[in-house]
Amino acid sequence: MADRTNYPDFNSVGPGTPTGMFLRRFWQPIYESARLKAGRCMPVRVLNEDFTLYRGQSGAAFLVDARCAHRGARLSIGRVDGDNIACMYHGWTYDGSGQCVAQPPEQRSFAQSVKVRSWPVREYVGFVFAYLGEGEPPPFPRVLAAEGEGLLDARESRRPYPFFSQLENSVDEVHFNFTHRRSTFTDVGLNEEIPEIDCEETEYGIIRLGKRSDATRVSHILMPNCLYSKVHDELLGWTEHFSWRVPIDDETHSSFVARKSFLVGDQVAEYQRKKDEAKALLATLESPEAVTERILRGELHLDELPHRPDQVMIQDLVVLKSQGSRPAREKDLLGASDKQIRMLRQIYARELAAQAAGKPMKQWRIPPELETSTGLST
Repeated sequence: MADRTNYPDFNSVGPGTPTGMFLRRFWQPIYESARLKAGRCMPVRVLNEDFTLYRGQSGAAFLVDARCAHRGARLSIGRVDGDNIACMYHGWTYDGSGQCVAQPPEQRSFAQSVKVRSWPVREYVGFVFAYLGEGEPPPFPRVLAAEGEGLLDARESRRPYPFFSQLENSVDEVHFNFTHRRSTFTDVGLNEEIPEIDCEETEYGIIRLGKRSDATRVSHILMPNCLYSKVHDELLGWTEHFSWRVPIDDETHSSFVARKSFLVGDQVAEYQRKKDEAKALLATLESPEAVTERILRGELHLDELPHRPDQVMIQDLVVLKSQGSRPAREKDLLGASDKQIRMLRQIYARELAAQAAGKPMKQWRIPPELETSTGLST
């Protein structure tokens, strides 16, 4: 039976907003490790806030304030000196903790009294993670399935719609049958029949079940914004798939995807060859963003889209961007097939209410030994 519910604002994520404060209680991926070279500094925008990320000559990554305390120049245009970062305007220099350690133009330095903000960082599964909240960070979450033998493929992609839209998509087991009915998911039986769905709140988030015939697909939502599932890739086969949906601002987000496959030895070289071929092919095709806009303007239909390596991403781009930059969830008519969506919204609403009232919030714990299963044949 359909219902309508008023929900809090899940889209606003800046400092001081309820959802922004909630997300800052957790470690979040903010950048691809491989793209951050030693001696380079980069501007990073996360949760509607600007930062400077840099990698020192030692190889360590650091996250400090966006601007120099002197006259507000961006530190991301600065120069990395050892494990410090120097402002390009007048050379004020900061270490990884944000402490000013040098002021070259000043005859009498007052560097020891100057400090910009800094945040803890840690690198894991191909990404730089940061804790952007107050006080001591929580224990860093690990899942053993992402570690050990096998090929790790990590990438970030920008999505032009709010993070919560993508997060809801992550718990939606039914959309495979419609959004992705023409995709590689057909090859592995994910859209042959509409699944019987179920879900349950756990110590780490939500366990998501999708039963098809005699097989049940098991996946997880790791609070607050990570999907962990098994996903089939044309080149990698079945992978342990982790995808964090991290807001850039209220209307856009980054999708950080880490895929752990079971390829070893010569299989890795063959995968790299095929990956390079797919990348070369994509370079000759219209961009996913341009294709999406054409479809939304009615110039092309999703069913007319020829097969391409990024087809599944384009399908999600189209349907999720069509919901708008600030979806009106109070107008949604949720039915029985939306059980997993409803649970996600209820958990967020409950936690935000407890946060606002100063009441105890759930202490989420991700068991490292957590596993998924497809229940489906390759």
